[in-house]
Amino acid sequence: MTSRIRAWLDILRISNAPTCVSNVLVGWMIGGGTDTLWPLIFITLVVIAIYLGGMILNDVFDAGWDRLHRPDRPIPSGLIRRGTAGLIGGALILIATASTVFLGPAVLTATCLLSALVLAYDACHRFWPAAVIGMSMCRCMVYLTAALVATNAPSASWLLWSMLAIGLWTAGITLIARRESTGKPMRWPVLLLPLAVLAAMAIQVQNWPLTILTALLLFLQILWIMACLLRRPAGIVPAVLGSIAGFSLLDAFLLGLLDAPIPAMVAVCCFAVVTIIHRPLPGT
Repeated sequence: MTSRIRAWLDILRISNAPTCVSNVLVGWMIGGGTDTLWPLIFITLVVIAIYLGGMILNDVFDAGWDRLHRPDRPIPSGLIRRGTAGLIGGALILIATASTVFLGPAVLTATCLLSALVLAYDACHRFWPAAVIGMSMCRCMVYLTAALVATNAPSASWLLWSMLAIGLWTAGITLIARRESTGKPMRWPVLLLPLAVLAAMAIQVQNWPLTILTALLLFLQILWIMACLLRRPAGIVPAVLGSIAGFSLLDAFLLGLLDAPIPAMVAVCCFAVVTIIHRPLPGT
């Protein structure tokens, strides 16, 4: 029983889920936020459900590849049936997407696009190199979806620069992770991480002290990721895990730029939670 529970936690990549929370907070604040919190809570649960469903389906589509390269994964090891995983993953995405009908047509459309991108990436990423763009767009769409929950007309400049920043960061992680099973690192994609920070800095600073503090935390994390990749032998897995946790620090930085101290603190807490849970439950 314990091994099956662990298998489900592994296939869900549950340790990465807090990054969805910080992503939603950025989109919410780009949309201006509101005093009514139930839409924020609702869309956070929707995004987490789509993320978890996407993680399950990623293993479903990768079952053949994992059988050769990662036989310890839950499906090839026999701990989880491929059909069961497919049903649960598909149901999570379908139910979460359909539930946004209560949030209006704009949010429903954005969520449908997000889910379509998740499914397209899961199905194509092993044989289509350009799928990295689809993965980046998934995180970008979280910002847009959450912003549309808060308002029908989010700030275009804040939204575009934030989406560019999260897109570059996601692309960097995705490209680094492609060599995870080989042990032979591809180091140049780490340069996309500081480029993501530079893109975010195009947003006019609303709170200098908070921005400087979150920028320092983010800078230290990037240095640590670079150190992992440059050492011999390269620490690809620690670099990938650090980059995943770094999603929340990038979110904290963006929230600092937007003068949102409490959401920024929550994002930093999300980073800490992800980092801690990655030790017993690596999210790769």
